[in-house]
Amino acid sequence: MDREVIGESAREESSGGKERRRSRRFGCEGFAEGFAIESGAVFRGDIDSISQTGCYVKTRARLNLKKHTGVDLHFMLKNRKYRTLARVISVRPGKGVGLEFMFYDPEGGELLKNDLVSLVDESMAEPA
Repeated sequence: MDREVIGESAREESSGGKERRRSRRFGCEGFAEGFAIESGAVFRGDIDSISQTGCYVKTRARLNLKKHTGVDLHFMLKNRKYRTLARVISVRPGKGVGLEFMFYDPEGGELLKNDLVSLVDESMAEPA
């Protein structure tokens, strides 16, 4: 199976309206902790899905964050720790938060991109 067909299309319509993602997202297992820079709010949760440009963190926290709020984000994926700036794209209080990555440097983005490719490779190798 071709890597390009794995994950969800960034151009599909969803029940919430027109899809705005610029890259495919993948289901994954990971943990994240975020610190809202302006308000000091802290949240933790499981990464539900991730792409090269952002992730969705499931959390029960009743977050009251405005769109584009800066977040210092720490997360683990494939036993590798990442730290990056992110900005809030969407909030569902008690459900989760959608974040867009704003990497400190291009190397951080490349590391994540490589890990996503290996996640796809692993999912293709697993028996159905």
